[in-house]
Order: sequence, then C-alpha cells, then structure tokens
Amino acid sequence: LKPRTRAHTHPFSDRSSQKMAKAMKVAMKKATAMKKKAVVKASGAAAAIITKKKVPVPKGLGKIRIGIIHGKVFDPVKVGTHDRNYPEKLKIKNNTGRSASGWGGQYMADVSTGLKIARLQPDIFEIDFMRMDDVSPKRLAKNHLTFNFWGDMSIAIADGKIPLAKTIIEVQKDCYNTRHIPEWNYYEWVLHKSRYMKQCIKAGIPMIPTIFVDNGFNAKAVLKQVQAKGWDKFLVKPAYMSFFGQGIIHGKTQDLVDNLEPFNQYERDNKKQKEFLVQPYVLKPNGLVFDEIRNFFVDGEWKYSIYTDGTDYEGFYEQPAGALKEACKQLAIRTYEEVKKVSKWEGKPIDTLLNRIDIGVVPDKSLKLGYKIFVNEIEPQMTTWLGRYCPYEIADLMGNACISQARKALKLTLEKGRKIPDKEKVRALLHILDERLGPLKK
Repeated sequence: LKPRTRAHTHPFSDRSSQKMAKAMKVAMKKATAMKKKAVVKASGAAAAIITKKKVPVPKGLGKIRIGIIHGKVFDPVKVGTHDRNYPEKLKIKNNTGRSASGWGGQYMADVSTGLKIARLQPDIFEIDFMRMDDVSPKRLAKNHLTFNFWGDMSIAIADGKIPLAKTIIEVQKDCYNTRHIPEWNYYEWVLHKSRYMKQCIKAGIPMIPTIFVDNGFNAKAVLKQVQAKGWDKFLVKPAYMSFFGQGIIHGKTQDLVDNLEPFNQYERDNKKQKEFLVQPYVLKPNGLVFDEIRNFFVDGEWKYSIYTDGTDYEGFYEQPAGALKEACKQLAIRTYEEVKKVSKWEGKPIDTLLNRIDIGVVPDKSLKLGYKIFVNEIEPQMTTWLGRYCPYEIADLMGNACISQARKALKLTLEKGRKIPDKEKVRALLHILDERLGPLKK
C-alpha cells in the first residue's frame, strides 16, 4: 500500500480497487537504493520533554498500559535509528521486489513509537502492540489508553473486511469507554472532507474551488453545475472516507457533453455514497499536477514540512527554509486553528496527537510570493509521517507526544469518573509523571 495521497487516475475511470501499483514499484526501488545511515538527534519539543527528577515508582503500582494499533508498512524510520530490541515478529521483512508487503526497510515508525514510549518511561508504561485484525472492545478494555496509528474503520472497509470494520466502528464510536484515540467526532470531521472544507472556507482559508454534492450523485445535475462554472476539465471524488484514489473519475467536460454514459455509470456505481467533491483541474504552468508542502503538527505544535512532488513519487524532501516554507507554515497554522475547534476529549479541548495539513503549491509569477498556495487536505494521525525526511528522529518526537497525550487524556478520563482498570494506581502514576516532567502544556 501507498501512503494516503492524491490520486492519478485514467480519464473518466472509477478506480475503486486501485492499489497504487506504479507508486509502490517506484517507492520500493527508492527504498532499495537507500543505504546511507542518518542518525538525527531530537530537538524542539522532543528534546524538551525529559525527566526532570528521579522520582521512583513505589512497588505495587504496576504500569499504565498503552495500546498501539500499527500496520503502516510504508512509513520507515531513518536507517540506523531503530530500537535495538525491535520485536522480530513485527519487522517487515518482505520490503523489496514486486511482491513486497512494505517498503523502506524492516523498521516502521508506528511500532518504533510504541517502543520509544516504553524506553522513555520504562517503569511507567507497558505497550500492547496490536494489528487491525486484533482490535476489539475486549482487547482495548485491558488498556488504559490506545493510540490508533493504522487500523481505523476506513482502512478495514478499503481492505474488504466488513465484519472487522463493524467491530472497529463500535470501538471508535465508544471512544471514551474504550479509551481510543483519535476521538470519534473529531475523526469523523476529518473523514468528511466537506465538513472541514466548508469550515475552512468560512474562515477565509483558500481552497480549491469546489462544488459540494451532499445528497447523492446526479450525473446530469453535476455536469450542468460544472458547465456553469466554465471548467474545461474537472474531477469528482467521494467526500467521505476516501483515500488511495478510490472512487475518482476525471476528464474533459466536453467529452461528457458528447457522451454522458461514463457519468451515468459512475452514478450507478456510487449509489451508496452520498457526499462528493467536484473540482477543476489545478495544474502547474508545465501542465502537471500541483505539488504539495505537507505540514506536520505534533501534540498541538507545528514541527516540520515536507515537499512532495505532484507526479514524481521519488520527489520527497524537507522543504528548505525561505518565504515559501514560511507562507505554507502560516497557512497551515491558520488551518490548524480550525482543527482545534473540533478536537476534544470528554468535552474539553485537547491537542491532537498528529495532523498533516497539505498545502497545494502552484507557481504563479504574478504573485509576490511567486506561488499560489491553498489547503488541499487535512489528515489525522493515521497517515504517513514521512519520518525519513523530517529533521527529527520520528519515534522520539512521537513517543514524547504520546506520553503528553496520555497524560492529558487520562486526566480528563479520571475527572469524568469513567470506569478504568486500576484507577487509583493510574492516578498515582500520572502524579509521578507530573513530578518528573513538570506541568502539562496548556
């Protein structure tokens, strides 16, 4: 599988079963060529969250049990930075060649983050690693908190595992009792692209011009709206729970004027889907798809940005310092303010663990910046973190963020009076973390 990303599909074709084969082939070729070791020291918040005091844990308190739902076989850590005790059974050994199940090496960021949590506070935390197929209310009930990195209902549905998807939906909807992060209402806001897009547009945040279809697809009505907009080329994609380019159709307006049948077929194929986004082509002056600068927010703070080429699957690198990086950062920060309005735990505001805010970039010499920029997408923590390219050691950054999130969420859970295993022991362990790490960031 390829990280959630923009799709490149054939003209007016429904790619609902697309597996991004071409992208994976290129990615695996790149992974095979990566041999240079790069050990990067943590900085910023990751380096700041260190033990201040040697406060011992009294005997009998046990540990806070953190669940990690993993499975991102395409999001490796930097070569040479993996945990020396990385579990053999969790290594992705089939990571090269045409039949590879992953790429970039054996050691992935999601598992590495869980290992880092335990290394940072070994007498406080123990980790329960589980794959998507292991998720159940009973399994999560044993944990004090569970972070879902790759195993939500949309992934289960995309994999055709409908009974499993129903179980995961049950877990996600009951997030306060299953203590599952991300929280359900925030998660749904992100998955319903039209929800966050409309909120951002209302806040004055630039986005691609969009026709919102909210109550089922009607081929004739949509084409009429497209013609009224004067779009020569356009695309249609589901607005809810869509990734890997699933369900996209695109091409020339005139082709549909001449023959509406491909659009009628698309309508028939998507009867169960209610929400769609209809957008014009956004291309660079050279005619290729626009690029993105992906901005990452970790535990409520902007941390890094990665350039991703619109068509070259090898075109990834940390965005260099400069006016474009800063402009995209500021636009992403404005967008994250909208995320904060919906991110809550037990009804109280809480920082998200991770968001990726993708800023579209199109060269435009008529503008002072030299580029037109706009928000293309908001992603939750279940996305690629691109740790190979960021200025941090990703497991260290995310491990510290998870500890911070656990402290915040569990305190709110205890305040709410929820049923939780060994409640008073958890309260005592959180107090020890307060003494060691200092007060939580507001």
